[in-house]
Amino acid sequence: MTDTHTLAARGVALVLTATGAAKVLALAPMTERARHLRFSERAFRIVGACELAGVAGILLGRRHPRVGTAAAVAVCTLMGGAYRAHRRAGDGWTATVPAVVVGVGAAHSATRALEQSGTR
Repeated sequence: MTDTHTLAARGVALVLTATGAAKVLALAPMTERARHLRFSERAFRIVGACELAGVAGILLGRRHPRVGTAAAVAVCTLMGGAYRAHRRAGDGWTATVPAVVVGVGAAHSATRALEQSGTR
């Protein structure tokens, strides 16, 4: 991977590891956020597990580019859902910035994974 693709993949993995683990462990800030977004604690834990699965897929993408591509596309979809959940809850654009940045980072890492797999 090029430097920017590696940086994007690592950045996405770092952020999603932190937020995914916090959701799975149901830490206090995440349970408050779940209530604010009108999610059950169980649903928010599932979202956290999906984030952690995305991390695993993106990291595996270095060896298996098609897995990395699928994971990055799934993370983009997940971040689209996060954006929509924040907007539905009445949050301003500043609350959606992390989801947008992570989604763009995942899309950037997906492009490199696609190039590596020879699929366009």
